[in-house]
Amino acid sequence: MNIQFKKLKKNQIIIIAVIAVLLIILVPSAIYCGVHGESPKAMISDMFTSNEEQLIGNWQGDKDLTAYSFKEDGTFESYISSFSYTASYVADSSKLTLTNPASGGNVVYKYSIHGDTLTLKLIEEGGKEVEEKEVYEYKRVDTIRSQSFVDFLKDYAAAHEDGETTENNE
Repeated sequence: MNIQFKKLKKNQIIIIAVIAVLLIILVPSAIYCGVHGESPKAMISDMFTSNEEQLIGNWQGDKDLTAYSFKEDGTFESYISSFSYTASYVADSSKLTLTNPASGGNVVYKYSIHGDTLTLKLIEEGGKEVEEKEVYEYKRVDTIRSQSFVDFLKDYAAAHEDGETTENNE
């Protein structure tokens, strides 16, 4: 078996190398963006911005019941329904420690930020590791909207009332 390759010119080798490098970069990036539902612009921004820097801002939970507003000075505001309080936090690349000075208690989360989604996984509460690691997701928002607990319960009841009506009619 004697396979002969034509001798490639220098320009052809450079073009092949550039195409190969682009494919090595673009294909995995496209897969990552597709899997995480993230735009290429957000992915590139995430690559060059630390988690600590990305954490600064407003984060709204599901149903507008909970939210956080993280400040650059290491403080944050926590919103639960129409109640809020200010406390402090320490963030490193993957751990977020929230400390409430009024109670002296703290919670530690493993956290990640992908695009406009903050994911918190509870790993420690009051100095003790938690058995069931609860996961919470928050979306980045410009303005925090808080819903009262009563309004939340009304919405919940209305949503489940419709479900019960359907089940009873079958």
